[in-house]
Amino acid sequence: MLKLGVSSWSSKYSSSWLLLRKESLVLIKSFRCKHRYHWGKQQNYITVAQMEKPPQKSPEVPDNNGGLRCAIITGVSKPYGIGRCLVHKFLEQGYKVAGLDIKSLENGTMEVQRDLQITSASKLPPDRFHFVHADISDPGKIKLAVKEAVEWFGGCIHVLINNAARTKTILDDEDPMKAFAETIAANLNGAYYLSEAVLPCMPPGLSSIINISSTRALQSEPNTAAYSASKAGLCGLTHSQAITLAGRVRVNAVLPGWINTDPAGEAALRDEDHRWHPVGRVGIPQDIAEMCLFLADEKRSGFITGQEFVVDGGVTKKMVYPE
Repeated sequence: MLKLGVSSWSSKYSSSWLLLRKESLVLIKSFRCKHRYHWGKQQNYITVAQMEKPPQKSPEVPDNNGGLRCAIITGVSKPYGIGRCLVHKFLEQGYKVAGLDIKSLENGTMEVQRDLQITSASKLPPDRFHFVHADISDPGKIKLAVKEAVEWFGGCIHVLINNAARTKTILDDEDPMKAFAETIAANLNGAYYLSEAVLPCMPPGLSSIINISSTRALQSEPNTAAYSASKAGLCGLTHSQAITLAGRVRVNAVLPGWINTDPAGEAALRDEDHRWHPVGRVGIPQDIAEMCLFLADEKRSGFITGQEFVVDGGVTKKMVYPE
């Protein structure tokens, strides 16, 4: 039997090592070691030398939020959209919310869409909601927007929801190349730029990034290359960020299916639209908001990161044959 010894070792690093045994060979692989393998032939054991310093913890983030959790949510301009619903639901849970959008806030009349109440922008509480006009496809403008939000919050950012997107799914523009590039810039690049900008303000272990993708990342119609590619890219970005930011920030993706954001509400739908869904109804923005609230709460979802959550009433699991 080959003996195993390790020098310059502390038990606090033990979880960083992978031990593989094959017959009489024991291999120690370390990603923190400059000289990965050093054999002590006379002593018949492996010595691991010159360990690099372990990664430093993120610096403490000043917290002058008055004890409130703070969230940045993008794509909040439309009163009946997913973004505006996210704002309302997070406000209901006691968050301070900064909403980012390239368009100004639109007002909507007080209406009820199933059990979701939509209110006009003027009803948003000014002490807990702050709107920031920003083009998320521009890294420079994102930095300014985050700076403004952090100053208004007074410190930490606990949640980032990358919801903003160019929602035109069919590429029928006169210049499809330009349309493709602009869609990727807003839907995918913007999510990455914003994530990088908020990271220094996110307290380790208490923060969450949620990327709003789409079931079109999994299935497509003709001529939807830009939208589908951008949403699939968000899924790749999600698992990459989850591993890169392990121990600091949890990162997950939500993939909505058919969500009714029509101002006409239920009147815009047919009975067959509801019957098409295994759950018996078309989705509403609140369905997405509830999933995001769950993922934002480390007490309920602290063991979840790098995952994709499909919220589509079961449609993507439905096998369809030609009639």
